[in-house]
Amino acid sequence: MRNKIVFIVAAAAIAASWIGNYAYSRACRLPEAGFLRHYIETTTVPSVAFDLLYVANNDDKLKPINVQIDELPELRFYPVYVHQQMHRQTIYVLRGYYDENAMTKRKEEAEPLRLHTVRVFYNDGSVKEENVGEIVVHREAWPMDPSEDSLVDMMAGGSSSNGEGWNVIKAKQPVRLTGVSSVWLEKLGDALQFELKPNPSAYPMELSKGEMLSLNYTFKPSRQGADALNVYNVQLKMNFEGQSGEKDDYIVFAHDVPYPSEAEMRAYVREKRREAE
Repeated sequence: MRNKIVFIVAAAAIAASWIGNYAYSRACRLPEAGFLRHYIETTTVPSVAFDLLYVANNDDKLKPINVQIDELPELRFYPVYVHQQMHRQTIYVLRGYYDENAMTKRKEEAEPLRLHTVRVFYNDGSVKEENVGEIVVHREAWPMDPSEDSLVDMMAGGSSSNGEGWNVIKAKQPVRLTGVSSVWLEKLGDALQFELKPNPSAYPMELSKGEMLSLNYTFKPSRQGADALNVYNVQLKMNFEGQSGEKDDYIVFAHDVPYPSEAEMRAYVREKRREAE
């Protein structure tokens, strides 16, 4: 009888442990895979366009293999690759680029596009419209006018994986910096900070020929809950004006891509599970 009681107690303990492990494992799973929330600003010139990040549970079989946007027939994507693999989830990247051979001809700049969804092709043959956040597309005239010359030259630049970067430019002639602009500055607020060196004076700022100026930026976004894995791809445009009134925008590409800790990923999963309830 005693042996039977011991067996029952042991079985109950094993069952309780199994149930506990199952419940914990389930709580650590995303309710469904999906694209992260992106804040993207891009310009249609032949180059790398932007990255789209997708997060899934490690044992999910369904994966994106391509993306299309009807309004951007020149947009192509490289094969998907792993951005970060974690204990229970993996973040994948689809990197887009504008194919010069497929560029749409425009005699003048067109109104920017604002896109929220993209058509996604998956490895099981299915196709879905997926929300990716917001993409603002500046559509330049194409082909570009070869007679147009820039007012400044890039001298150096760099960025880091923690959301910081810098660019140094040199004036090719006397110029005036009238401002720094981006479609995302107002929305991001203090989440994106930048400064000009060595002269952080108010606009307009006069630069003599050969004078150099550095723009340094730092992302300080919220990394909690559903915002923990937001992706930022911002164009900081340094607005220059020449002596004859000609205008030229020098673009600093400011990026902040998430590399979440295990704790941040667990918080993101909890928020997604709460949203799915």
